[in-house]
Amino acid sequence: GIWMSGGTPAADSSNNLYAITGNGSFDSASHFFGDSFIKVSTGATPSTLSFFTPSNQDSLNSTDRDLGSGGAAILVDSPSSPVQHLLIGGGKEGKVYLLNRDNLGGNNSTDSGAVQTFSVGNGVFATPALWQNTLYMGVAFDHVKAFAFDVPSGKFNIAPASQSSGATYGFPGATPSVSAQGNSNGIVWTIQNNGMATLHAYDATNVGTELWNSDNAAGDHAGT
Repeated sequence: GIWMSGGTPAADSSNNLYAITGNGSFDSASHFFGDSFIKVSTGATPSTLSFFTPSNQDSLNSTDRDLGSGGAAILVDSPSSPVQHLLIGGGKEGKVYLLNRDNLGGNNSTDSGAVQTFSVGNGVFATPALWQNTLYMGVAFDHVKAFAFDVPSGKFNIAPASQSSGATYGFPGATPSVSAQGNSNGIVWTIQNNGMATLHAYDATNVGTELWNSDNAAGDHAGT
């Protein structure tokens, strides 16, 4: 089943849908795709066009470590990168997978079908956002972090370019949203859940710079 902590499937310009499934059986021959990224056509007869399933799928399933606790996000096409059409997402294990949308990578013992795999520490229960070759993530019990995409290599720098200051976010972390005037004046918006809700606005070029939050003035409080 598709969970993604309430996130919706992503869609490309060809009307294909991309989602990440939760715990369940895996057998590609029988079309069982537990703990997998899936690409689904939306024609008269929808079908699975491609998939990626981590090599440790059986362990994820048996230990309640759903890959699909986080949402899938599509990167803007990158014509100058080795792989031009990319998809990213992660799950409870704290791993993030960068995949080729044209061929998600299947299933093998080394996860070589993935373009890149890296750890973000804690579990992903949110959908990342992307703007200006930067990935914004808010994993559970951590800060909001920005990861830079290196166009020539077609991969992300795994050391965060910046991260939010102050208290860490509780469960489930945060799904960032970005507002901007084209390629400038980017603002990353997140909701922090630590008993009360706090809406934060960060400078998208450096999320260590907070521009505003709803706790600054009594009239702005977001409530529970």
